Amino acid sequence: MTLMGHVQNGVVVFDQPLQVPDGTLARVDVLTWNHGPSALSQPRQGGQWKGRVVIAPDFDLLPEDLQEAFGMKDA
Repeated sequence: MTLMGHVQNGVVVFDQPLQVPDGTLARVDVLTWNHGPSALSQPRQGGQWKGRVVIAPDFDLLPEDLQEAFGMKDA
C-alpha cells in the first residue's frame, strides 16, 4: 500500500484518511525529488528516452523451453 502526503511543521500529513488500525507498523520514504505539493500533480512529459533505448528484434519471441512449458509447442 502506498500512501501519499506531505510534511507540515515536521509531521507527515497524509492526503487521504488512513484506513489502518492503530499500532500498524509503517515506513516513510522521503521523496527528495519532490519540490512541493504541485510537483506530483504536474503531468509527466514523454520522450526523454527517445533514441536511447533499443528493443531487440527477437523481443517478442519466447525461447523454445518456455514455449513447451506454456503448452505452446509440442515437447
